[in-house]
Amino acid sequence: MDSVTLVALIGVGGTVVGSLAGVFGAGRTAKLGARAQSSLEDKKSRRAVYSACATALLVQNDAARRVMDLIDDPDANLARVTEKLSQAQAAHDEIGTTVGAVTVEGPIEVAVSASEASNRLRRWLDELESQLELGVLGHRRPQHQRDELRERRQDAATSLAMYSGLCRAALHPRENRMRRFAPLKRRRLERAINVITRRHDSDAPPRRRNPKGSP
Repeated sequence: MDSVTLVALIGVGGTVVGSLAGVFGAGRTAKLGARAQSSLEDKKSRRAVYSACATALLVQNDAARRVMDLIDDPDANLARVTEKLSQAQAAHDEIGTTVGAVTVEGPIEVAVSASEASNRLRRWLDELESQLELGVLGHRRPQHQRDELRERRQDAATSLAMYSGLCRAALHPRENRMRRFAPLKRRRLERAINVITRRHDSDAPPRRRNPKGSP
């Protein structure tokens, strides 16, 4: 085989190797791009599900709060308050669909939180209905009944805040990790400063005491 043929074969081989490398590189790039696109679509879907559930819960919370304001009003019309309560209860029945979607989407912590928020809103509505059945509005109601409603309202607000926080943690896990580890890093830095300070104090020469009477 002469040198010209050998050079030609080497050139062909190099072209083939380069083509294969290009094919593998393009395939890997396409795979990574498809994976990133799929992850983005999943995140959009999860955000939409979380948002729909949060909206339903907040609307329900606002409806219960309006009924509670009417019950606290001694001049409110009992029939109108009863109608508002019925509307709020009907709206709560629709929350089950959005909570179910969150359960399917996951993760489990967010699903449990959504269910708990729905349950606390339901208990608030049940207490409103129980007190409304007594037919007494305003401050003529016993103090323990007013306290019970305030407690149910606070429970609902706490559960809604918990759900919102878990949704943010699920959608932005990196941000959540940084927030969670920040106190740990601060404590490590404080310990390191304390160690350096102790070493500095131990390496420093002892202070000489002046004899009594000397300036």
